[in-house]
Amino acid sequence: MHCRRPVIVAALWSCLAVLAVPMSAAASYIELIDGDLSGNYLSPTSVALLPNGSTTVSGTIAGAGAGVSTDLDYFTVTVPAGQVLSSLFVRSGTTSGGAIGSFIGIFPGATATNPAITTSSDLLGYYLFRQANINTDILDDIGTFNFNGTNPSQGFVPPLLANDYTFWIQEGANGTFSYNFELVLTQAVPEPATATLLLTALGVLAVRRRTTGPRVTSRKLR
Repeated sequence: MHCRRPVIVAALWSCLAVLAVPMSAAASYIELIDGDLSGNYLSPTSVALLPNGSTTVSGTIAGAGAGVSTDLDYFTVTVPAGQVLSSLFVRSGTTSGGAIGSFIGIFPGATATNPAITTSSDLLGYYLFRQANINTDILDDIGTFNFNGTNPSQGFVPPLLANDYTFWIQEGANGTFSYNFELVLTQAVPEPATATLLLTALGVLAVRRRTTGPRVTSRKLR
């Protein structure tokens, strides 16, 4: 008879190991170094996110005033399987125009929609960020923001699961403004029911090991 208990235990510990994965270093896409981010909503710049780590995306946007944007930025990211986008921090160096702040929106998928006809319901979420948000995680704000209470997005509750996402950043106030974001990927955590099942199974195995004594096998002497 083959004993499968060690194999089962190893599999269970492998599943639970996702709860304690160390963070990696940081990566970045900086317009000043890596080139201007795309202004084409159908062809966003692809930005690679660092698994179990943070990726900085920084650049500038510009407007002509009266809500007219003259330099829009689009970039797309892929959250790989086994990872989630858990945070989006506004970092130092960020400025904003006007009284309400600069715009950031997230589309599901690898492209955006025409900004001339886009409505809030086309977006997974959006937010108006400003300097007051520096060192704040705004991902949850993006998922729930509703301008004037009459412009809801599709909405989401962080984290964002494995998929492609396109970010849209723009400013309608007169001038050029900078932004500096930190996107954080972390290991996906099992659903509560799955984690409970795994822990229960480990407990059962531990009890069986304590209560089951060694087996004695006798053989006839020939």
